[in-house]
Amino acid sequence: MKLKTAYMGEVETDSSSFITFEQGIPGFEKERNFILLPIENNEAFHILQSVQTVELAFIVTNPYTITTDYSFELDEATVHALQIQNEKEVAVLAIVSLKETIAQSTINLKAPIIFNPTNQKAKQVILNDEIYSIRHLISSESKKG
Repeated sequence: MKLKTAYMGEVETDSSSFITFEQGIPGFEKERNFILLPIENNEAFHILQSVQTVELAFIVTNPYTITTDYSFELDEATVHALQIQNEKEVAVLAIVSLKETIAQSTINLKAPIIFNPTNQKAKQVILNDEIYSIRHLISSESKKG
């Protein structure tokens, strides 16, 4: 099937590649199906595109490529909802807000997207840990080390 996207025009996809958020994403509860699209010439970032709404797309990345100081425990409800059996069935994504420069761009470490690539189920979880921010500056990580 052909799917219109916010950033990449029309792409060819099929429903087996849909990522399902059974509860939607906070703020977008009616949006249940998304696809993950690679950004050409950029392995670090992807587009999480709504199947239902052309204009709804998020830039996402693996937060561990941005920061090494990121750790949290998944609650039992999330493990159960995503039918996670082992660590290989856990992928973590974080929404990125790209600004005019990378120094101004941020990543949401407070509400990661947990994705089970085995069954294509996902859920955005909001962490109770106060050390993580919804607007963590990406550039702050390049100063570490």
